[in-house]
Amino acid sequence: MALRRREVLRLGGAALSIAALGRVSGSFAGRADAAQAAPEPTPADDQTAAALRELIVRRAIPSTNPWVLMHVVLAFGRDVKQGSTPLLDDVIAGNVKQSTIDGVRYDYFERKVEAHPNHFLQILQATEVPYDRVFQSPIGKLTRRDLVAGATGLFDPQANDDEQSWTISAFTADFPPDHSRFTTARKVQVDVADLVEAHCRDTEAAYADTFAAMQGTKPYRRGVLQTKACNGTHLVYGLIDALRAGYRGHDLRPRVEKIIDATLFRVAAEPALIDASLAQRTDPLVRLNADAAKFTFLGHVLEDLGYAVRRGVLTLDAKQRATIDKGREMLSGIVERLTGEYDLDGLSVAVPEAYKLILGDSCHALRGWRFWL
Repeated sequence: MALRRREVLRLGGAALSIAALGRVSGSFAGRADAAQAAPEPTPADDQTAAALRELIVRRAIPSTNPWVLMHVVLAFGRDVKQGSTPLLDDVIAGNVKQSTIDGVRYDYFERKVEAHPNHFLQILQATEVPYDRVFQSPIGKLTRRDLVAGATGLFDPQANDDEQSWTISAFTADFPPDHSRFTTARKVQVDVADLVEAHCRDTEAAYADTFAAMQGTKPYRRGVLQTKACNGTHLVYGLIDALRAGYRGHDLRPRVEKIIDATLFRVAAEPALIDASLAQRTDPLVRLNADAAKFTFLGHVLEDLGYAVRRGVLTLDAKQRATIDKGREMLSGIVERLTGEYDLDGLSVAVPEAYKLILGDSCHALRGWRFWL
């Protein structure tokens, strides 16, 4: 029986100690460092990138799922096409909705389509779609600027039923620290600085057990963090964008640095935990699920931290860069197995949701891989 990626760590009660994993730590304070210089891509680097591209082109681009297609946009850029039509145009035209409040119409995407609040808007921000780019839709022409107006107009600060990382990325891009307030359609005053602080606190709470494992006060095991989207990795991206936008209140930078340090610690800890949880399990679908879980985690970590380095938010020292290189080595092996060993066609029939997640994760992995070349 196939297992979903979040179920893999429930298979056993394995926990890993600090002694088995070692510790990764260091300073992130804006230093120029030789470790930042990207080496020339090796043939192995190119092979991994080519395998990810081929997987996406063959399996993700032909998809009809808007969530998958928006991930393709994230990987290949705002102008990627499906046939002769830009994917972005098709996704927006086919999925944008409108809500009217006090006679004003606001554009939005349903949660069941984009999966997380402001997910699609965050991808428009990440791929630098111009604010005035016009999209045709059955409800009329609209632009990225219209979608920002819809997101802020319909935003409900009391609706806190999901992670806010995508919202933080989108809102900090449009509301810098010196202009951080807006008013919703229901006349609620919102300060983006408060949203950033709340998200940082939520992330710290999710990372509490990892912090303890780093200090050796408890073993590293499955906890709250692993229940978060993509094994907790999306939490980090929003905080990186907040720093990039200039947010610094409540000692944000040192707190995010601690979280990033813990994320680097997890590069060894998380794959080891997954493997320990699968001891003596040889079923091919179980092994595929384990690799898919590690694929999710490592691809997103490379994307998060690669993005931070490329945008000047983060500087790694040599030890931290060595940890990234180890993560890249693990990811490369997983890509080789995903594209050459496992039966993804069978998975698409047996567990279509798991197959869809692999397609989305492939897009994150390719984007993350490119950041380090």
